[in-house]
Amino acid sequence: MKDASPSPPWRHTLHSALLELALTALMLFVVATTVRWLMGTIDPASGSWWNTPEGRLLAVAPISGYTVTAVMLSPWGRLTGGHINPAITLAMWRYGRTPGRDVAPYIAGQLIGSLLGIAAGRLVWGPVFASPAVDYAVIRPAPGWSWASVALIETATMFVIVAVAGIAVSSRRLGPFTPWAVGTMIAVQIIAFGTLSGGIANPAREFGPALLSGNPSLLPVYLLAPPLGALAATVVVDRVHARKQRGRHFSPCE
Repeated sequence: MKDASPSPPWRHTLHSALLELALTALMLFVVATTVRWLMGTIDPASGSWWNTPEGRLLAVAPISGYTVTAVMLSPWGRLTGGHINPAITLAMWRYGRTPGRDVAPYIAGQLIGSLLGIAAGRLVWGPVFASPAVDYAVIRPAPGWSWASVALIETATMFVIVAVAGIAVSSRRLGPFTPWAVGTMIAVQIIAFGTLSGGIANPAREFGPALLSGNPSLLPVYLLAPPLGALAATVVVDRVHARKQRGRHFSPCE
């Protein structure tokens, strides 16, 4: 009896892209809920540190960061890589861990998932989700921050995340800790830059909120800067790995 023929590559790609869509939608719904119940309920009149954006970010950051970790560790995340971020998809392609044919479907799934996750937040939480206090969880940089400043921070933070992830995934010893390292770095950058540049380093995080809130003025920066940082990191990490390989194979003449 002959073995069943393997599924065509396009079917695997479609399945993985749909999983990325669902995982990204789930992540954005968690973000929407977090913003609704933490950032959307700040009461400056109380005068307590907890009722400041900086205070609430101490709770928002680990929830957001370790939601990404949970996605990466989930059975579905293990199937796709749990990217839920177009910049990460590009980086994993450059690192040779994601086939080129998967890149565009993954990114399309992530952006559609972003829209669906925020739409679900509006449906579940009602009109308050569209109020100025929540505003569809859209990212707003601090007053005085130009697009160039936001782009610099978003590029730099994505560079660090992808560089660390690239070093970790290529190491048998560090590989299992990669999801935790990524989640921690996301939490740290939200605390450090959340009230300044927005601190998201993920185009999918802003895509749905910006479009559904009608506030897309900085969306091009949030869409382009993280991928630039990710691609720059892959170039640096690949060169470091290449030098190490050359060093291992070099044997001086006696």
